[in-house]
Amino acid sequence: MSTSPAPARRPHWPHCRRGADPTTDPVGCCGIHVPGYTTCLAHLDDRGRNTYLASLTPGADIDHRGTPFTQNLLQSLLRSLRDPTTGKPHLGKAWFSRATFTGPAHFDGARFAGGALFHEATFTHDARFDSVTFSDHAEFGGGDLHGRRHVQRGDVREGRRVPRGEVRQ
Repeated sequence: MSTSPAPARRPHWPHCRRGADPTTDPVGCCGIHVPGYTTCLAHLDDRGRNTYLASLTPGADIDHRGTPFTQNLLQSLLRSLRDPTTGKPHLGKAWFSRATFTGPAHFDGARFAGGALFHEATFTHDARFDSVTFSDHAEFGGGDLHGRRHVQRGDVREGRRVPRGEVRQ
Protein backbone atom coordinates (compact mmCIF):
# COMPACT_ATOMS: atom_id res chain seq x y z
CA MET A 1 0.00 0.00 0.00
CA SER A 2 1.39 3.42 -0.90
CA THR A 3 0.58 6.64 0.80
CA SER A 4 0.21 10.03 -0.82
CA PRO A 5 2.48 12.84 0.31
CA ALA A 6 1.00 15.18 2.86
CA PRO A 7 -0.82 18.09 1.22
CA ALA A 8 0.99 21.42 1.25
CA ARG A 9 0.00 23.79 4.01
CA ARG A 10 -2.07 26.69 2.72
CA PRO A 11 -0.12 29.92 3.26
CA HIS A 12 -1.72 32.89 5.00
CA TRP A 13 -0.74 35.24 2.15
CA PRO A 14 -2.37 35.56 -1.29
CA HIS A 15 -0.59 32.86 -3.24
CA CYS A 16 -0.05 31.86 -6.84
CA ARG A 17 -1.94 28.54 -6.81
CA ARG A 18 -0.27 27.45 -10.09
CA GLY A 19 -0.76 23.71 -10.44
CA ALA A 20 -3.61 23.55 -7.90
CA ASP A 21 -6.01 20.66 -8.32
CA PRO A 22 -9.02 20.12 -6.04
CA THR A 23 -8.26 16.42 -5.55
CA THR A 24 -4.47 16.07 -5.75
CA ASP A 25 -3.08 19.46 -4.71
CA PRO A 26 -5.65 21.98 -3.47
CA VAL A 27 -2.97 24.55 -2.59
CA GLY A 28 -0.74 24.62 -5.68
CA CYS A 29 2.21 27.00 -5.73
CA CYS A 30 2.60 28.82 -2.39
CA GLY A 31 4.50 31.77 -3.88
CA ILE A 32 3.14 35.15 -2.82
CA HIS A 33 1.68 37.37 -5.53
CA VAL A 34 4.06 39.89 -7.02
CA PRO A 35 2.52 43.34 -6.40
CA GLY A 36 0.05 44.11 -9.20
CA TYR A 37 -0.13 40.48 -10.40
CA THR A 38 -1.94 37.29 -9.39
CA THR A 39 1.08 34.99 -9.64
CA CYS A 40 4.43 34.66 -7.92
CA LEU A 41 7.72 35.77 -9.46
CA ALA A 42 8.49 32.26 -10.73
CA HIS A 43 5.21 32.01 -12.65
CA LEU A 44 4.98 35.51 -14.09
CA ASP A 45 5.25 35.64 -17.85
CA ASP A 46 8.49 37.13 -19.20
CA ARG A 47 6.97 40.58 -19.72
CA GLY A 48 5.57 40.76 -16.16
CA ARG A 49 8.80 39.43 -14.65
CA ASN A 50 10.92 41.92 -16.59
CA THR A 51 8.60 44.78 -15.61
CA TYR A 52 8.72 43.83 -11.93
CA LEU A 53 12.50 43.34 -11.86
CA ALA A 54 13.04 46.67 -13.66
CA SER A 55 10.93 48.40 -10.98
CA LEU A 56 13.28 47.34 -8.18
CA THR A 57 15.98 49.63 -6.85
CA PRO A 58 18.81 48.93 -4.41
CA GLY A 59 17.47 48.79 -0.86
CA ALA A 60 13.92 47.85 -1.91
CA ASP A 61 11.82 45.69 0.40
CA ILE A 62 10.95 42.39 -1.27
CA ASP A 63 8.48 39.67 -0.38
CA HIS A 64 8.92 36.31 -2.07
CA ARG A 65 7.50 34.00 0.56
CA GLY A 66 6.79 30.53 -0.78
CA THR A 67 8.29 31.29 -4.19
CA PRO A 68 10.17 28.54 -6.04
CA PHE A 69 13.56 29.94 -7.15
CA THR A 70 15.86 28.49 -9.75
CA GLN A 71 19.45 29.68 -9.69
CA ASN A 72 18.75 31.94 -12.71
CA LEU A 73 15.65 33.49 -11.16
CA LEU A 74 17.47 34.26 -7.90
CA GLN A 75 20.39 35.79 -9.77
CA SER A 76 18.00 37.94 -11.85
CA LEU A 77 16.37 39.20 -8.65
CA LEU A 78 19.70 39.97 -6.98
CA ARG A 79 21.01 41.72 -10.13
CA SER A 80 17.95 43.97 -10.04
CA LEU A 81 18.87 44.99 -6.50
CA ARG A 82 22.56 45.58 -7.20
CA ASP A 83 24.00 48.77 -5.74
CA PRO A 84 25.89 50.51 -8.57
CA THR A 85 28.50 51.80 -6.10
CA THR A 86 29.44 48.43 -4.59
CA GLY A 87 28.28 46.08 -7.34
CA LYS A 88 26.65 43.93 -4.63
CA PRO A 89 22.95 43.24 -3.96
CA HIS A 90 21.35 45.67 -1.48
CA LEU A 91 18.02 44.51 -0.09
CA GLY A 92 15.70 46.24 2.37
CA LYS A 93 13.44 43.87 4.28
CA ALA A 94 13.51 40.49 2.59
CA TRP A 95 10.91 37.79 3.12
CA PHE A 96 11.91 34.35 1.79
CA SER A 97 9.97 32.22 4.30
CA ARG A 98 8.87 28.89 2.77
CA ALA A 99 10.70 29.74 -0.48
CA THR A 100 12.38 26.86 -2.30
CA PHE A 101 15.79 27.33 -3.91
CA THR A 102 16.25 24.52 -6.46
CA GLY A 103 19.75 25.44 -7.53
CA PRO A 104 22.77 26.88 -5.79
CA ALA A 105 21.65 29.95 -3.80
CA HIS A 106 24.46 32.51 -3.63
CA PHE A 107 23.81 35.67 -1.63
CA ASP A 108 27.53 36.53 -1.50
CA GLY A 109 28.26 40.13 -0.52
CA ALA A 110 24.59 41.03 -0.14
CA ARG A 111 23.53 43.71 2.29
CA PHE A 112 20.20 43.22 4.04
CA ALA A 113 19.18 46.65 5.40
CA GLY A 114 16.02 45.25 7.03
CA GLY A 115 15.12 41.88 8.47
CA ALA A 116 15.96 38.80 6.41
CA LEU A 117 13.46 36.01 6.97
CA PHE A 118 14.18 32.52 5.65
CA HIS A 119 11.82 30.56 7.97
CA GLU A 120 11.08 27.11 6.55
CA ALA A 121 13.01 27.86 3.34
CA THR A 122 14.29 24.86 1.42
CA PHE A 123 17.71 24.81 -0.21
CA THR A 124 18.17 21.79 -2.52
CA HIS A 125 21.80 22.70 -3.29
CA ASP A 126 24.50 24.74 -1.62
CA ALA A 127 23.52 27.98 0.10
CA ARG A 128 26.25 30.64 0.27
CA PHE A 129 26.13 33.75 2.42
CA ASP A 130 29.77 34.87 2.16
CA SER A 131 30.50 38.38 3.46
CA VAL A 132 26.80 39.18 3.94
CA THR A 133 25.82 42.15 6.08
CA PHE A 134 22.60 42.13 8.12
CA SER A 135 21.65 45.59 9.44
CA ASP A 136 18.73 44.02 11.28
CA HIS A 137 17.99 40.41 12.19
CA ALA A 138 18.14 37.28 10.05
CA GLU A 139 16.12 34.17 10.77
CA PHE A 140 16.69 30.74 9.22
CA GLY A 141 14.75 28.29 11.41
CA GLY A 142 12.74 25.27 10.37
CA GLY A 143 13.94 24.87 6.80
CA ASP A 144 15.66 22.11 4.84
CA LEU A 145 19.22 22.30 3.60
CA HIS A 146 20.16 19.48 1.23
CA GLY A 147 23.46 20.97 0.10
CA ARG A 148 26.16 22.71 2.07
CA ARG A 149 25.75 25.99 3.89
CA HIS A 150 28.83 28.09 3.27
CA VAL A 151 29.53 31.25 5.19
CA GLN A 152 32.93 32.81 4.90
CA ARG A 153 33.62 35.60 7.38
CA GLY A 154 30.17 35.02 8.75
CA ASP A 155 28.12 33.15 11.27
CA VAL A 156 24.64 32.15 10.19
CA ARG A 157 23.20 29.69 12.65
CA GLU A 158 20.14 27.70 11.72
CA GLY A 159 17.19 28.30 14.00
CA ARG A 160 18.67 31.38 15.64
CA ARG A 161 18.48 35.07 15.18
CA VAL A 162 21.60 36.66 13.83
CA PRO A 163 22.24 39.90 15.72
CA ARG A 164 22.43 43.26 14.02
CA GLY A 165 25.65 44.21 12.35
CA GLU A 166 28.02 42.59 9.94
CA VAL A 167 28.18 38.83 10.20
CA ARG A 168 31.74 37.67 10.99
CA GLN A 169 33.40 34.57 12.36
